[in-house]
Amino acid sequence: MENIIIRQMQADEAKAVHKIGKKAFTGLESLWVAKPKQALVAVKDGKIAGAILYKFIKAGGRKIGYVDYAFVDRDYHNQGIGNVLYKGATEYLWEQGCDALTALVKDDNVGSWGLFEKNGFARTSFVNLAKQFGFLGALKQYFTTPFCFAIGMDYYVATKNQENVVSTPNSIKQLLAFFLINALLFSVTSLRGLKYDITILVVYLMLLLLTTTTEFIGTRCSSERHWTFRLTSGGTLTCVFVNIGSLFPMIGNWYPERYERTKAFRKAMGMTALVSWIALLILTAFLVFSRSQGMIASAAKQVGIYLLIYRMIPIYPFESFGSKRVYDWNKGIYVVMALATLVVIICSSI
Repeated sequence: MENIIIRQMQADEAKAVHKIGKKAFTGLESLWVAKPKQALVAVKDGKIAGAILYKFIKAGGRKIGYVDYAFVDRDYHNQGIGNVLYKGATEYLWEQGCDALTALVKDDNVGSWGLFEKNGFARTSFVNLAKQFGFLGALKQYFTTPFCFAIGMDYYVATKNQENVVSTPNSIKQLLAFFLINALLFSVTSLRGLKYDITILVVYLMLLLLTTTTEFIGTRCSSERHWTFRLTSGGTLTCVFVNIGSLFPMIGNWYPERYERTKAFRKAMGMTALVSWIALLILTAFLVFSRSQGMIASAAKQVGIYLLIYRMIPIYPFESFGSKRVYDWNKGIYVVMALATLVVIICSSI
């Protein structure tokens, strides 16, 4: 890639880099891209083709290079620019005397986290951050980056020795954490005087069990047999705020051990989400159209509608609930499922 140059962004290039960044993301993500103050740009044939926005954080007495945004202009995709850009940015940040490098990456964004992993990053948890940087150091990173607000995202860390960083998920422990944290978040919801709190909590957890179980069944329909359940670590504060007036679970999902850029793999990913979506839709539709009036049925219908709304939106921050996997696999199936879901939601209010 001799014709790709990685260099510091010049002051008069900030506007152009900002424009490319906003174009590179969809949904609410594009609104978060701020005008960069510090960035490394990838230049090809005299034009900016991509950039990595970064900043430095002091935490636990150590200098941390935080990758705020990383993107390549859509017009330059599949030209190897990402590989060169990520490698160049990582080398540059180490040269600035950083003790560690960090980044936030969306759960299914294999294009991004795959490049981070190639450059020494590993997915980690808040507990491992605290081990590495101390509790206050981890807390500072949590609140000085979008970590606390970024739903469905994971925190990645690279250190010079890679000690106490790598977090290998155990599906059973992650499932238990998923149900426990969402039960605790429900306690925030109960502050607004929701009737039948215990009944709704039990129903809520049962519906989450339904979705995680059927997602697991979906993984059995795949040729990729190595899947693990993982609770994503980003967005806790957002979930707390949203749960004050609604129900919004932390993201937990089944993830394959390896990702591929193939049609068969997109189908495997789509099937896990589709099976779960169908199960939730059938149950909620039955409750809506049967006009069930019991306490448990009413609670299940109420919670089911919330979860279906999140399921049908394929853009951030809702895409991690599964609809984006279905959309990427088969847009026709997605449209059918979205329309059926919309019918159920509308009929529930009649």
